[in-house]
Amino acid sequence: MRIGISCGDPNGIGLEVVLKTLAHAEVRSMAQFYLFCSPQVLAYHRKSMDVGEVPYSQVGPGDALSEGRIGLVDPWNREVRVEFGQLSEESGQAALDSLSAACAAIEAGQLDALVTAPLSKANIPSTPEAPFTGHTGYLGKRFQSKPLMVMAAEGMRVALATEHISLQSVASSLTTEVLTQKLDAFEAALKLDFAVQRPRIAVLSLNPHAGDGGAMGNEEIERLTPWIESMKQRGSLIAGPFPSDGFFGKSAHLQYDGVLSMYHDQGLIAFKILHFESGVNNTCGLPFVRTSPDHGVGLDIAGKNQADAQSFMAAIFQAIDRGRHHGLHSELTANVLPKFEQKSRRDS
Repeated sequence: MRIGISCGDPNGIGLEVVLKTLAHAEVRSMAQFYLFCSPQVLAYHRKSMDVGEVPYSQVGPGDALSEGRIGLVDPWNREVRVEFGQLSEESGQAALDSLSAACAAIEAGQLDALVTAPLSKANIPSTPEAPFTGHTGYLGKRFQSKPLMVMAAEGMRVALATEHISLQSVASSLTTEVLTQKLDAFEAALKLDFAVQRPRIAVLSLNPHAGDGGAMGNEEIERLTPWIESMKQRGSLIAGPFPSDGFFGKSAHLQYDGVLSMYHDQGLIAFKILHFESGVNNTCGLPFVRTSPDHGVGLDIAGKNQADAQSFMAAIFQAIDRGRHHGLHSELTANVLPKFEQKSRRDS
């Protein structure tokens, strides 16, 4: 499996967790890794922190690699200055160029998966006409897909019905069409990416206490409950709407294969409290596998050798697992009739 790694913001902790992960020979043996970063920036990070030896070869994306070595692909061909802990225009452009180069390699068929190190939306080049809302939105637009964010860790998968929008926009955004599209995408992701054939999904409420019979909002009565019943009738194994505080407080998520959260913080606060060190952000619904750690650029600890690499390592492992699931799914769903016909003609 060929995995591309975008370096994230070079002034943050992204390259630290990348290097700490790839310093393990056992990890490097699991796939072919292509890191989109210059040798100079990589060397600066290695000299600044004790992150271990990572043997590499400067290559083009998809070039053959010697055993135990990673491929280093320079996405810049210019000097990129590293200033730990600083969000600069230069570092934002560098992060975007690394991501774009990795995407170009995927478009060219040179990579099978993408693992992204953290960047900050605050310093990525953006315009009102083309705002940068994060990796998920960027990848969805670039690959003309409707991606779904799924946070995953052992025993817990949380998908978002709405993602990076203001809280005041959430209720109006939760139309039955949007909810159905997100549920369809979540069911497909649980089957394809996580090998759950009949996924059981819990739906969280929008309002406190699920609206408390209309005292705290009517969305559950007028929209969520009727929609859930209609999805049950079509065959989906879903339940709810559940108030999120009691749901997570009682560990009810362990009874389901996935949880559909109505908005970003509702699901992600609980997820990160339980799995911050090992959680992974999965983008499902793309024509390739994409994962990332569940944390940000960590400017306050950048360059101090304090970043925990567990989440990035888990992102590598989940990318590999999802790639295997995709391959198995392709084999199981391939059209076997031509092969059967050929065998029948030989046997006749």
